[in-house]
Amino acid sequence: MNSSNEIKTVVFPVAGIGSRFLPVTKMVPKELLPILNRPLIEYAINEAKEAGIEKFIFVISPEKKSIINYFKKDEKLESILRKKNPALLEQVANNLILDDSLIEVIQEEPLGLGHAIWCARDFIDGPFAVILPDDLIISKVSCIKQMIDAYEEHKSNVIAVQEVDTIDISKYGVINYSKNSKNFYFIEDMVEKPSIEEAPSNLAIIGRYILMPNIMNALSTKKVGYGGEIQLTDAIKSTINNDGVVGYKFEGNRYDCGNIVGALEAQLSVAINNSKYRDQVIKIINKSLK
Repeated sequence: MNSSNEIKTVVFPVAGIGSRFLPVTKMVPKELLPILNRPLIEYAINEAKEAGIEKFIFVISPEKKSIINYFKKDEKLESILRKKNPALLEQVANNLILDDSLIEVIQEEPLGLGHAIWCARDFIDGPFAVILPDDLIISKVSCIKQMIDAYEEHKSNVIAVQEVDTIDISKYGVINYSKNSKNFYFIEDMVEKPSIEEAPSNLAIIGRYILMPNIMNALSTKKVGYGGEIQLTDAIKSTINNDGVVGYKFEGNRYDCGNIVGALEAQLSVAINNSKYRDQVIKIINKSLK
């Protein structure tokens, strides 16, 4: 067990087929689709690095090896860039992860988010972070760093939450809480994808978690929940009485890149907030609106 209780490990569950982006995801994993010139997964990696994470666990399907390869050295490409464009070589080198920090875990079947986390159990020895790259979060302070700070304060499981429109509530896990303090909500219950009438609040669970290692005991039961899958929400809910669960309302802008419109919104927002592209993008938008 990690005696220091420092959070230095993150799990990326990226084994899904990306059905909303078919047919392109037949060949290219959704996590490698670009926001500007960087893939979605790189934004998640950078968020983790900014929080001091040192061990990166990728839970992938056998068909998604390209995600791992993206973060490994490409000797041929580097040789070409070294001769022709050293500036680009630096850009390529900056996104590498050292082999001893990168762990690949295969999820043979898509049995749910909870199952994906359970697959990584042999490489986890203390509290750890989980990032779902579908949720792109742009913030001054890395979202996962904010949550690590929340963990340090409460020493319990921490899940990111955000207010969502009532019409979208059935797309999310939703929390019921007893009281809140600042950005913290002390969770009493969690409901997976409730109807509008059943939703206990409008605070939805977003794809960032800080989890205590005991979560693996709950996941080991392989209890099947909503949608016939092993739900992480159910496992976290079972720890409320022992470890406690705190909802943290993070600071930053979140884009749901798990669907086409959300990914398009992210593209536009990131581009408009980049001085290199801002004027060109605004010009294109105005032109299209005419």
